[in-house]
Amino acid sequence: MVVDPRCRMTLRGRFLRALAARKAFTPARMAAYAKRHTAFYAEFYRDHDPADFASLPVLRKHLVKERDPYDLLARPLRDKVVYYGETTGSTGSPTPAFYTAKEFRGATLLTLISPWCTLLREVLRENRTVLNGLAFGFTVAGMSFGDLLKNVGALVANTGCRSTLATPPRIARGIARLRPSIVAATPIDFLSWMRVLREDFPGAEPEARGKLRALLMTAELCGEERVKRLAEHFGIVVIDVYACVEGFFSLPCPCGEKHVLPAYHAELFDDDLGCIGTEGTGRFAFTNLLKRSTPMVRYLLDDLVTISASQCPFGFRKSIVVHGRHELTVRIRGEKVNVRHFENVIFAHGLFGDFRAVIHEDGMAVTLEDYAAPAGAAEKVARALTSRFGMPAEVDLVPFGTITDYREPRKSKPILKVEDRRRASTQEPPSLL
Repeated sequence: MVVDPRCRMTLRGRFLRALAARKAFTPARMAAYAKRHTAFYAEFYRDHDPADFASLPVLRKHLVKERDPYDLLARPLRDKVVYYGETTGSTGSPTPAFYTAKEFRGATLLTLISPWCTLLREVLRENRTVLNGLAFGFTVAGMSFGDLLKNVGALVANTGCRSTLATPPRIARGIARLRPSIVAATPIDFLSWMRVLREDFPGAEPEARGKLRALLMTAELCGEERVKRLAEHFGIVVIDVYACVEGFFSLPCPCGEKHVLPAYHAELFDDDLGCIGTEGTGRFAFTNLLKRSTPMVRYLLDDLVTISASQCPFGFRKSIVVHGRHELTVRIRGEKVNVRHFENVIFAHGLFGDFRAVIHEDGMAVTLEDYAAPAGAAEKVARALTSRFGMPAEVDLVPFGTITDYREPRKSKPILKVEDRRRASTQEPPSLL
C-alpha cells in the first residue's frame, strides 16, 4: 500500500474522531429518541420496543412517500433547524433531512477526520481558489462541499451547475478565468467542463490545466479504475466521496478505501430484508447516532455494498465499497453484479466517458463514449467483458457527448447504466430525475 506522504491524520482529526464516537448515541437510544420525539416514529414503532433494536422494522424510502416532512422532524429542535434537504428521489420519493446550524457545521467538520485534508491544505497554500460545481438545491451537496472546502482554507466559487445560469460553457469559462486548484463535481460534469474548456478557451486551457491539482467527486458512482484513469489523464489527485443528503456517512482515505464514520451504525440486509449483520455484501442501511433533528434509524439507502474490516494505517477499522443501486443488480452466472463491476472492466482500458450496457438473452451490447480513448480500446473492452461475465459483448465506441450532451445542463442522473432485458431480469428501473 503506497500512501501519499502529504496525507496525515492531524491531531484535530483524531480529536474529532474520538469526540464523534463519545457523543454518539447507541442505536437503541437513537431509536427511543426518534419514537419519543417524532410523529413518524411514534407511529412506525407503535408495536415495537426500541430497546430491542434488532426487531425494529427497516425504514424504506416508500414509507415516507406521502408523509409530511415535518413528521420526521424532532419536536425539541423544530425551532432550531435552519436548513432543509431532500434526496433526489431517483429511486422513489425524496427523503427529507432537516439540519440545525450546529448539525450542519458538525457534519462538515467531521470531514476533517480524513487524512486527505492535509494534502488539500497543502494544495490551497499554493492556490486558494476552488470551483464548487456541485448542484445547489434540495440535495445540499453544493452547500456541504462548499463548507468542507472553506474549512480547509479555500476561497470557494460556488457555481451551482445544472441550471440555465450555470451551463457547462459558463462553468468552463469560470475555470478558464479563475484557474482553480481544486474542482468539486460529479465525474460526468467535470469531463464536460474540461472538454468545453479545450474547445472554447484553447488559449486559457494550458494554464488552467496546469493550476488544477485535485478533483473532489460525489453524487455518482465511480469505480476504482475510472478514478485511476481520471487521475492519470489530468495529472491530478482524485478523491471520490460516497455520501448522501443525510450526511457524510463515509470518508475516502488515502489508503485507497472508504471508511464508515464512527457516528454511524451500518447494517446489511439480504434481498428479503433479513439482517445479514455489519459485515459482508448486501443492501445498505444506516442509523445516524449523532443527528437529532431528523433521526434516521435503520434507513435503507438500498445501495448494494460490501462492508469489511480494514487494516488502514490511519486507524480506521471498517471499510465500505459501493457496487450500485440494489434494485438495478444484475445476476450473471449466479453472481450479483452492478455498475461498479462493469466500470472496473471498461475503464481499465483507458476510457473516460459515459457508458450504457444492455444485456440480452444472447449477449450484451455496450455503448462507450470516447474521451481520449487509446487505439483499439473498444476491442479490448469487448474481450474483457466477454471474459469477465462469460457472455458475448459487442462494444460501440461513440463520440463524447453522444449519451450525455456535454454542452447542455443535465436533466437527469445517469442511474440506469446497466439494463437487463432478459426474461429472468429482477431489475426494477427507477424513474429518472
